[in-house]
Amino acid sequence: MNKESKKKSLSYRVSTPEERAKRQAEVNKRCEYIMLLKAQGLNYATIACRLGLSPSQVSKIARDYVQRMHP
Repeated sequence: MNKESKKKSLSYRVSTPEERAKRQAEVNKRCEYIMLLKAQGLNYATIACRLGLSPSQVSKIARDYVQRMHP
């Protein structure tokens, strides 16, 4: 495995605390947006189309978010 492919690999990549905080903020923002759309009565398939994800991914994101908020 050459250096370039190692750098692109997520398992090899070392992120800084700032990068991790930024990524977590983006994830939280996306989760809150999904929950907002769900509260408006949209189903996961519609939300998935808007975000370019699959309905199962949206469902998993929402489920994980709820579990994090209500342990």
